[in-house]
Amino acid sequence: MFNEDSRTTFRAYFRELKPYIIASTTLFVLAMIAGYIAYGLIPEFSADSLSGLEEIAEMLQNLSAFEIMLFIFFNNATKMFAAILLGPIFGLVPIAFLLLNGFVLGVFVHLQIIENGALFIIAGLTPHGIIEIPMLLISSAIGLKLGHETFKIILGKPSNLKDELIKGVQFFLYILLPLIFLAAVIETFITPLVIYLVSGV
Repeated sequence: MFNEDSRTTFRAYFRELKPYIIASTTLFVLAMIAGYIAYGLIPEFSADSLSGLEEIAEMLQNLSAFEIMLFIFFNNATKMFAAILLGPIFGLVPIAFLLLNGFVLGVFVHLQIIENGALFIIAGLTPHGIIEIPMLLISSAIGLKLGHETFKIILGKPSNLKDELIKGVQFFLYILLPLIFLAAVIETFITPLVIYLVSGV
């Protein structure tokens, strides 16, 4: 359990992240819109961006539900943690992470709406997405903040990149990681049930 000091520290850090969360959200939404539009304009080309998802789906076919849950958790946690650890490289990795995931999601949403309808995509994304997507945005925001600290150093402005990196990693481990695990549990055990109830698939 967190004591009051740790809660205060994490709340203060989250407030510091707000401008970067706004930036992350903006990049993600714009990329998602671009992916959605791209599929409508050039479906063959944009659909190629889903090849990674198809490969993962094939990998999961022969796994148990528990193994699928662990795979989803470690896959998401590793990528989000990398966006933080590599954030000091001018924020390039979290930016690429946001743009790629946003674009792929936009393509996926458009494709699924055409093939299965809007209700299907809502049922398939909402249960875990309401947790997973904010975790993606916040982890990327931490990476952007660290990238900003690097620019401060280059410009000769006061900065403490090491302390900021420690704070970001602690926030990830204590706040984001448990929620990433919860999202993986929901995606494995709850989302398929919701899809079945909605569409019978």
